[in-house]
Amino acid sequence: MAGKQINTKKHFIAVLALLFSSVLSSYAQVDKIALALEDNNVKRALKVAENSAEDPQYKKNPEVYFLMAETYYRIMEDEFLSTKYPDALKYGIKALEKGRSRADGDFFPEYMPLVDKYVVKNNEQGHLEYRINKYTKAVKTYQTSYDLNGDMKALYWVGKNWLMMEDTLTGEPYFNKAVAWSNEESAEGNEVDRVMIDPYVYFANKYWVKEQFDSANMYLEAGRKVFGSDDQIDYFLKQVTKQQIAALPPSSLMMEKLQRILTYFPTDTFFVKKENALYLYLLRNSLDQGDLSGFDTMLAHFVIDKTDRTLSKDYNKYKQYDQFIDKKPENVVWKLVKYYNKFDHIAASNHLANAYINSTASDTTEEARISRYAVIIDYSAKSYTLKLANQLLVDAEDRYGSMETFTNLRKSLISKSMTKELSTSEQGALYELLIADNEDLSKIDETVQEKIVDYAVALVRDKDYAEARIVLERHRKAQPDIAMWDDKLEYLMKQDFYYSYYMTRVKEEVVAGQKVGGFTWDGSTAMCEEGSVPDDIQQKVEDRINYFRRQARVPEIFLDPELNGWCQKAALMMESNKSLSHEPDSRWSCYSDEGAHAARYSLLSKGANTTIAVTSFFADNQNPSVGNRRWLLYPNGLALGHGSTENACAIWASDDSGSVDTNHYKVAFVAWPPEGKLPKMMVFKYWSFSIDQNLSGAKVEMTIDNNPVAIKLLEFEAGHRLPTLVWLPEYDFKTVTDKLDVDVSVTLTNGRRYTYTVEIRDFDPIGY
Repeated sequence: MAGKQINTKKHFIAVLALLFSSVLSSYAQVDKIALALEDNNVKRALKVAENSAEDPQYKKNPEVYFLMAETYYRIMEDEFLSTKYPDALKYGIKALEKGRSRADGDFFPEYMPLVDKYVVKNNEQGHLEYRINKYTKAVKTYQTSYDLNGDMKALYWVGKNWLMMEDTLTGEPYFNKAVAWSNEESAEGNEVDRVMIDPYVYFANKYWVKEQFDSANMYLEAGRKVFGSDDQIDYFLKQVTKQQIAALPPSSLMMEKLQRILTYFPTDTFFVKKENALYLYLLRNSLDQGDLSGFDTMLAHFVIDKTDRTLSKDYNKYKQYDQFIDKKPENVVWKLVKYYNKFDHIAASNHLANAYINSTASDTTEEARISRYAVIIDYSAKSYTLKLANQLLVDAEDRYGSMETFTNLRKSLISKSMTKELSTSEQGALYELLIADNEDLSKIDETVQEKIVDYAVALVRDKDYAEARIVLERHRKAQPDIAMWDDKLEYLMKQDFYYSYYMTRVKEEVVAGQKVGGFTWDGSTAMCEEGSVPDDIQQKVEDRINYFRRQARVPEIFLDPELNGWCQKAALMMESNKSLSHEPDSRWSCYSDEGAHAARYSLLSKGANTTIAVTSFFADNQNPSVGNRRWLLYPNGLALGHGSTENACAIWASDDSGSVDTNHYKVAFVAWPPEGKLPKMMVFKYWSFSIDQNLSGAKVEMTIDNNPVAIKLLEFEAGHRLPTLVWLPEYDFKTVTDKLDVDVSVTLTNGRRYTYTVEIRDFDPIGY
């Protein structure tokens, strides 16, 4: 037993000696490769490394392969040798991979710089393949780089190449990994290569196209945190936010989006102005809804924003385009006062003015506030506008009552303004001051009359015909014996008719041998193309409708682009089927849901289009109920639509979105022909009188120079908006030459009586 143990021990020692000898021999080979590299004998280093890799005694040593990789890298760096060994990069990477495999899956730390250099070289190869559209090869190349050292740029390029092959399912996960890695690196304070911006922009654009704005902004804002200001990211951030806020109603959510984007672009003109506009809207809206608490809270935020920005290094930039910036909070409020006055939101301007007065008065007493009002009113007239001065004066009197301080101030403002050249707006303010200073309008003197006439003429010049009529009729009523007022009303009638009716003709004419004007439909029934109405024609239609409404003393309307489009589809259906129907069904040619919907709520015409159809609807000569006229003269109508083809017209008239207090028309009436001066061509076959009263049994009388005019009162017909009486006078008004005044009296069964005079004038606009 003992002898056997000795023999076993000798055998073990022999094996150890053999192994040790093998290791020493292996390391000797490594030293030979290293020595050859040290001597820059690259060929010998490669030969020894290759031999060692083939020798069973040495090929398990990882360092043999790492040094072989070092050798191949030296070859790539040598201009001469690199041409003899064109695959040095490929073989070098294989050597690294074998070395890592022999080292149990890890590179020796001292060889990591070599690995990194190989990744750089390999990425260059991948980029070359990418540039010549060899995306599949590039994917493999970049994947190798990532496998070597986890290079995230390589991973990004893997995703990029998949996406270039339009394989989003494979490519996008790589981009998401690149984004996550970039975020983590940045959070740890490490710099991220700017090529990694691309995945952020890719996802931002993807979600922007889908109108998923929050998702798009999430990537863009994350990208900006990592890379700071960048042209690509900044462009997308701005564009996405612009589209996002355009899709939002004015709200606190829109404000949140705006103020978020302003953290990145604090001096961007568009967003600053948009923020101001939203603040102004929300402030006004809060006041309109009686939410004074909400108004004051929002005002406080606005003032803080504007005063804080004076502390910014960009203060001088802010001042260039933000009119509300100021170092003093009270001055910010004063700027708001002026803004709302300029745009005629008097309630907001007055509320803010009162806040300004309270904050700047010498103390809290009523006397101090009245004194401060007087100073500010005088200052406004001198340094800003008479319009604001008058507004503040009226508000001060409403708050504190009429007193000598205010009376004297008004007289002073009038005295200083009477000899000045004033804009129409300022003339309006002077007019209000004069009216307040002259309680009895029948006794105003010639100087005041002259100023009032100047104002009325200015209103006509600015095509504010409705306001001009109010002014002139007020003073003709107060001073009926002064012919000047009647003359100016005649002038107003002619100007309004010429510009608002005669110049809205849609008629082809020959001028200097050329055909001009006219409306040519650009659609097709054969192709079911609805075509379009040019903007200038739509404007003429809107102007003509408003001409009639203005004469009847009802608020003006506007044509809504969306409703215009629907009406155009309705007109196409009428044109295509050569028929009119408010209830077309899907069997109609060129049928569309939008067109059918518009047909249900529109006035329809066959044989007339555009402004010709408008006059036809108002005349309603074939319709004893004058239903079309009644719809178009409905006081609370606001948003209408219009579409025309060659031989058909649809006007959306079923609207009730105006802000008129309809109770007003329990007292006021809507008549056609209307009260006042009117060209005789506007006196149509049927006369009508509308009011929100029970008209059953009502009596209508007409006289000319106190002589009765026989009429045929038609049977009362309900519906078509306001209750309406319709009658047919037995008089030929086409025979009128020069002028004719017709007195109308309507008496209801409850005893109420309404009287008005239609002043018919024979007026030819041609050559006017």
